[in-house]
Amino acid sequence: MDRSTRRQVDEYRRTEAGPIENNLIDELVAGELDRQEFLRRATVFGLGAGTIGLLLRYVGEADVAYGAPAASAQRVKRGGTLRVGLTTYSSSLEPYQLREAGSLALAGIPGEYLTFSNNALQVKPWLAVSWRPNSDLTVWTFQLRRGVKFHNGKTMTADDVVASFRQYLSERTSQIYSAIPTSLLGPEGVVKRGPYTVEFRLKQPNNAFPYLVSQTTYQAIIQPAAIAARPGSWVASKMIGTGAFRLKSLQPNRRAELVRFPQYWGGSPPLDGAILTFYEGTAPQVLALRAGQLDLCMQLSPQEAAPFQRNSRYKIFSAPTSAHRMFGLRVDRDPFRDARVRRALALALNRPDLIQRLLLGFGTLGNDSPFWSRFPSTDPSIGQRKQNLELARALLRAAGQENPKFTITTWRFADLPDYAAAIQAAGRQVGFDIDLEVMTADDYYGGGADYYATTPWLNRTATITEYGARGVPNLFMTAAYMSDGIWNASKYANPAFDAEARRYLASADIASQRAATKRMAGMLLRDTPVITAYFITYVTAGSARVMNYQAEGLSHIRIAKTWLA
Repeated sequence: MDRSTRRQVDEYRRTEAGPIENNLIDELVAGELDRQEFLRRATVFGLGAGTIGLLLRYVGEADVAYGAPAASAQRVKRGGTLRVGLTTYSSSLEPYQLREAGSLALAGIPGEYLTFSNNALQVKPWLAVSWRPNSDLTVWTFQLRRGVKFHNGKTMTADDVVASFRQYLSERTSQIYSAIPTSLLGPEGVVKRGPYTVEFRLKQPNNAFPYLVSQTTYQAIIQPAAIAARPGSWVASKMIGTGAFRLKSLQPNRRAELVRFPQYWGGSPPLDGAILTFYEGTAPQVLALRAGQLDLCMQLSPQEAAPFQRNSRYKIFSAPTSAHRMFGLRVDRDPFRDARVRRALALALNRPDLIQRLLLGFGTLGNDSPFWSRFPSTDPSIGQRKQNLELARALLRAAGQENPKFTITTWRFADLPDYAAAIQAAGRQVGFDIDLEVMTADDYYGGGADYYATTPWLNRTATITEYGARGVPNLFMTAAYMSDGIWNASKYANPAFDAEARRYLASADIASQRAATKRMAGMLLRDTPVITAYFITYVTAGSARVMNYQAEGLSHIRIAKTWLA
């Protein structure tokens, strides 16, 4: 290491770095973080590219590389219209009401977010260029990108960001599906600190807040302040956002046409535009792709995508993700009041076999917790639960329930019905008598005036619900496992788990996070309020002409840099 680098690092640590940054540097120097994990955590805590490169040089690593080779730019073909197949939606396209794959896939093209959570589990600048927390992770200050234009020609400022988040945090509908609950942040906590500076004042520490303002919180699209001040007016305004394409025409649930936005802050996109066609399910999308009527499908099952793997006219787009199927067991109802019954059901499952049969190998093992093995915060020493039919039968005998009966409720989506049937068959091997109830999306997610007390997905005895990918486990953990979680379908309430979760959320260093996930995982393996047999590898197919497209775990369609060969 040269003297100049050492001097710059010493100066940074003395004059700019706070406790969080200095601890991160100590972890890097001690070898506790590899390059990828350092890059991920450095971006979470808002270290700039120059500082990241300096610290990598400090420990003898290669600097960060920027941009693509010039040859790549020369190969880009401009022009053409991308034809995309999407699944119909039953909810609104208004940002604060987004909750289904088809609606957020469309809204996420003209609309954009403060940050971007990528498939490498890193959070990247988007409409915000930098951010920084205070020492206890309760205040996060974001600097906005300057010169960003909305589709109506207005320049984005802090006023638009504040108005957008206050809409999102104030509307009751958004809170039902919110990744940012009011227990973490209220509308009054979003404060303008300058023309391009916004401060988020949290009610509790959160070590990964930049992820919560990314596209994984799909209701948090940044709208012009005048539109955000009138909830329900975004679609009527032609979905004015900051994206690479603006809406030209819309026939709800039938067809949408978007055209290039020449003033896009990220550079003029190669495509002239995109035509989105909505289909009832994925089977007709497969037929349309084969017939040459589509260039890209939003998402397919592994079985539907498989034939395209062996044909040079098509491409498979896939990405391992933390998306999973959460099988919640009501711990306050028979037969699941006894944890031994819940563990017996979990032990009946052959997880590797489920991944092969249901997903054709497009998945990773689940261990009955939200802690995906690829999350850096997941302690790698946590033992993997395996099938053990003899122990499962013994647990049922000990619980005095050798033939427990219950119903699994889920809805008609992707692998969910097949997964329910597989659990039914596996449970039969050890004595469970299981019925199946497969609903429509409207019925499964519908509810009365008191939504949380009436909607089936949060109130049936056993439910299988799909959870979209996130870059960190925080949302899964707080919403579905903590006692006051808004999506706690199992009704699990464990003060020790809650305390450990809060300790995790307040931890900035990876060692403390892993210690907490190990303790929480141990509690969940013992108590088993939720069975998570596998995590999903997102997969879809498209024409071989589609270039520079990356599948994402939340069904967003990112085409700002995509072109047709």
